[in-house]
Amino acid sequence: MKVKPSKAIASETCLSCHAAGTGHAKDANRMNFAFSEHNKAGVQCSDCHGIHNPKLGKQANVADLKLDKNARLCATCHQDVLARFSMPSHHPLKEGAVSCTSCHQPHDGKQAALGGKTEQCTKCHQAVRGPHVFEHPPAAEDCTNCHNPHGTPNRRLLEVAQPMMCLQCHSVAGNRHGQTASTNNTQRITGAVLRDCVSCHGAVHGSSIDQHLRH
Repeated sequence: MKVKPSKAIASETCLSCHAAGTGHAKDANRMNFAFSEHNKAGVQCSDCHGIHNPKLGKQANVADLKLDKNARLCATCHQDVLARFSMPSHHPLKEGAVSCTSCHQPHDGKQAALGGKTEQCTKCHQAVRGPHVFEHPPAAEDCTNCHNPHGTPNRRLLEVAQPMMCLQCHSVAGNRHGQTASTNNTQRITGAVLRDCVSCHGAVHGSSIDQHLRH
């Protein structure tokens, strides 16, 4: 007897097989779907997955891009995030070099992931991976303290351009950066001092040599 499943099939029905791992070893990561952000938002399996054929994004601003099938599907809902990949500095999603699922696990919850955002980023960006003798606390804690991984108008995916990114946490010492100590703190700071912090503090992610993260 042939049975045509309903389009509104409940996620529990799918997960009875696709979360057990038995016979579906690759689907074992779906066991945490109950804690996922998608489940909390009321997203069903059938909203993203076709029952017999895969679903693909068909909007004009999605179908024409060099996205893999996973990214094309994500972009149908996450249009605000897709727009960030058109900014001057962005991860190469539209170029087809990475996919949404390169960084995101759509079936897991944030609290179920082993390791934080920094661990996720340094899987690819190993040149800045710690541990370092001298850590830069914001970088060690969370890469997104300074960077937006989807795209920004600023170089290196910075949320705010230099020097304002650095000055959110750091003040300019009165006896450094070409300044002389001033008791009344009225000396003007030249533009050269505030031009590009990483020209001198190049080891901004952490250093094994210099406590001021200069090299």
